[in-house]
Amino acid sequence: MNHQTLIENQKKRIEHPLWMLVCFSMFSFWQMGFVYYFLEPSSAADGKIPLPINIDYGTTLTAVCYILGILTMIFLPKIIVWIQRIATGVALLSAIAFFLPLPDDILRFNIYLQIFCCCLMIGFETFLVVNCFSEKSSIKYLTFGYGIAVFLIAFVQNEVVSIPFSTFRFGMVAALVLLFIFFLRMPTGKEHLPQFVKKSDGLVPPKKMMWGAYLIAFIAALMGVGGPAVVGKVEHGVSIMYLVVALSSFTMYFLHKKANIHPFLIAPLFVGLGGFGFLVMLVSAYVPALSYVACALIGFGMTVCMLAPLYGVPIMKAYPSRYVASVIIGLAITAVLIHAVIAEMFLGAPIALYIFYAVIMAVLVFVFMQVEPFLMFALRRRIADEETTVAAEAEEPAVQASQTEAKVESKVTADTDTTDDPLLKFSPKKREVAELICMGYTNKDIAESLVISEHTVKDYVKDIYYALDVHSRIELAALVNNYRLTTKK
Repeated sequence: MNHQTLIENQKKRIEHPLWMLVCFSMFSFWQMGFVYYFLEPSSAADGKIPLPINIDYGTTLTAVCYILGILTMIFLPKIIVWIQRIATGVALLSAIAFFLPLPDDILRFNIYLQIFCCCLMIGFETFLVVNCFSEKSSIKYLTFGYGIAVFLIAFVQNEVVSIPFSTFRFGMVAALVLLFIFFLRMPTGKEHLPQFVKKSDGLVPPKKMMWGAYLIAFIAALMGVGGPAVVGKVEHGVSIMYLVVALSSFTMYFLHKKANIHPFLIAPLFVGLGGFGFLVMLVSAYVPALSYVACALIGFGMTVCMLAPLYGVPIMKAYPSRYVASVIIGLAITAVLIHAVIAEMFLGAPIALYIFYAVIMAVLVFVFMQVEPFLMFALRRRIADEETTVAAEAEEPAVQASQTEAKVESKVTADTDTTDDPLLKFSPKKREVAELICMGYTNKDIAESLVISEHTVKDYVKDIYYALDVHSRIELAALVNNYRLTTKK
């Protein structure tokens, strides 16, 4: 289903060089480094301020900034890059001000200003990855870029080495300078934003993939808060965890670059290791030396939790809603609140908490395995969309549709000398039904999208399953994904 809106949006996605993505990753270092240097790992807003002042309204300000960011993403997406330029510039001036002998009131205001700029931009990071970055840029940013940022974050815990505030200020300024450079080079204007779906477009959301991806993002956000809170109780635990996150992020990057292994394919293994880490943490109550092993294992799971923006990319490629990034950030806020309740419930019962987290990680693995084939199929449709676009631009409008389909099908056939595409054996209509199944559409959604009866769709589904010897949507999507991965290699 190569809808013109999807094709145009694909053409708008930006391929960034690696150095620019490293500059952008300094947002994570600035954000998380600032939080961990000034606040406790539990994210208490009145944590370990290394300055002679109190912060009384940090939590309230953080919540307000999250809400402002979400509203901006929904109603004013055209000005987001400009807001980021301004906020980064203000934050940079604020960071420079930390070098001055400020009175306590001005110093307190300066910290609030840092919190405001930082938290306002958290959602915008996800917005750019989901809506504007190419798939390759998204992966490079969330693996290699995050790897560098998290490696630096591990060192501002004052656990590996002692970093006084006088030194930390230089890190803040350097990070904000690099981030400012990125935003100055980031294009602005409506032409660089996706065309969001409207009712008149006739697009139908792939509900199974969409809600599955949102569920993964929510559980990942919940564990992304829970993991640091748990390892924070172990001496040097946070540093160990983030050093492992950096190592596993680099591993994801090189596996994707050298072997074309997508991070989604590695994620279940890393989440499983993270879940096992919580069980090892439980055992460490009796064998304390194992606590460091537990922190390292939990770090693998946290790597997947940090991929949250990537879960929105396949949704946007199938159904470009203006709410995708906002929903992901809203789920993250909800996860933080729920984690606070969970921590209160298990207060004084750490063993029960570790078991609870291990179960949640097992649930994440299960959900991921159910949704991953749909996510991968949506991502791998990119090549077909681009080929269709190139062919369409060279044809006259009157014969464009038929000749485009013939060229695309001819190319697919030419690329599969020894292996037949499992979908090519079907008629165009059945093939379209099969592709929609692989993207996570329900029978009702397929009927609505193709303007045919649901009964007809059910008949097509039976024929497709029988012809390919599969028994579920997941099996069908996995079969096609395996073919396309093999062919690409």
